[in-house]
Amino acid sequence: MLMSRDSAVYKELAAGLAAFAAESGGDLQRYVIAPAMLDMIGPVSGKDVLDIYCGAGYLSRRLATMGAKVTAVDTSDRLIGIAGELDKREEHGIRYVVAQPTDLSAIGDSVFDDIVCNMGLLITKDLPGTVSELARLVKLGGRFIFSVLHPCFTMPDACWISDEDGKLLYKALDNYFAESWHISEVGPVIRGEDTKVKHRTLSTYVNALSARGFNVRRIAEPRPLPDVVAVKPHLEVFARLPVVLIVEAVFPYF
Repeated sequence: MLMSRDSAVYKELAAGLAAFAAESGGDLQRYVIAPAMLDMIGPVSGKDVLDIYCGAGYLSRRLATMGAKVTAVDTSDRLIGIAGELDKREEHGIRYVVAQPTDLSAIGDSVFDDIVCNMGLLITKDLPGTVSELARLVKLGGRFIFSVLHPCFTMPDACWISDEDGKLLYKALDNYFAESWHISEVGPVIRGEDTKVKHRTLSTYVNALSARGFNVRRIAEPRPLPDVVAVKPHLEVFARLPVVLIVEAVFPYF
């Protein structure tokens, strides 16, 4: 049967997702997104790394423990404050900045070896402007690695199909080309349950990158491993359909 967003089963699923999808410690981040991001990023010891839309600084701290020199930027004073307090306790030496991603004029040109963004492009209002500013900041040959909700499976009009007992069978997809803001079913993994995100097509992301000189080199569609699903069975739906897309784009030498 068709599962609408007003149905009891859908609300139960959303509540379950909200329970584990906290920004820096939820199961979706812990077992699916963060491991795949770190695998894509690879060794960073001695590198200058920018974490854009850093939130409370979870990825920034992970990269710092791996030897990176991290600058972390977010639009939220509150989240930067939390990140800064955590950094004081753990003494990672991360530089935190409150700024819009389209205006990082306090930072010079061609500074960073890598730029990372964990689920942040979903909430940026100006994707081309953000990518343009990041192209200014990255070194020639540097990388931009980011994660977003998978454009092909998380559009606003997607809904789960269940059997009569409420077991999720598959997902119905529609209106992929309608780019719009909506409250995501996995919003807590980004900012909070009421976080609005922008659905954009895959071509919109790729074309925004290529317009500013980035070449997509690799993508990943991570899913929880079987041993993770065995102890975290609520993640099983993400083993069947990818919820996240991770992209590595290289800013080439001229």
